Amino acid sequence: MKMMKTLLAAAVVAASVPAMAYEAGDIMVKAGAISVAPENSETSAAEISENTQLGITATYMFHSKWGVELLAATPFEHNIDAGGATGKTKQLPPTVSLQYYPLSGENSNVQPYFGVGINYTTFFDDEVTGGADLDLKDSWGVAYSAGVNIGLTDDVMANVAVWKMDIDTKVGALGGARATIDPTVFLVGVGYKF
Repeated sequence: MKMMKTLLAAAVVAASVPAMAYEAGDIMVKAGAISVAPENSETSAAEISENTQLGITATYMFHSKWGVELLAATPFEHNIDAGGATGKTKQLPPTVSLQYYPLSGENSNVQPYFGVGINYTTFFDDEVTGGADLDLKDSWGVAYSAGVNIGLTDDVMANVAVWKMDIDTKVGALGGARATIDPTVFLVGVGYKF
């Protein structure tokens, strides 16, 4: 009986949330906490710590089911251990993705999406506490993404998203050895549709 009441309550809440459908020309802006969790594989020349910052995405829908997204964030700061050279660096990973919304047009209040794009990561403000200069080189790579928008009102949404990014950099402190970062990036936030 308690399970039935819970299911009934969930159905009432779901029915009361407005359905969301996208049209060509819609713009969505979302913001929230974004975390970068580097892979730190055993073959990488450097170990890099996780960091969380403010993340922002902007999506332009050029079709009811297709959009282009720009991911940006405040600078991430990471601790680095690169073969005896330790320190910190900051990085920005702007990413542009083509996204597909399979349920758009079906008036669902839950709108999942999938994307693929290009990531450019720039490293700056390297600080060394031991060993030679870190000197991390900028990186280009592919980024894969998935997420879901959940309608809270006609124009306001909750958002959860994840990206897998191909980020490799050369570490000057190790004679140009390649460090494989390949982070998983998580965003939890809210957004508005214009």
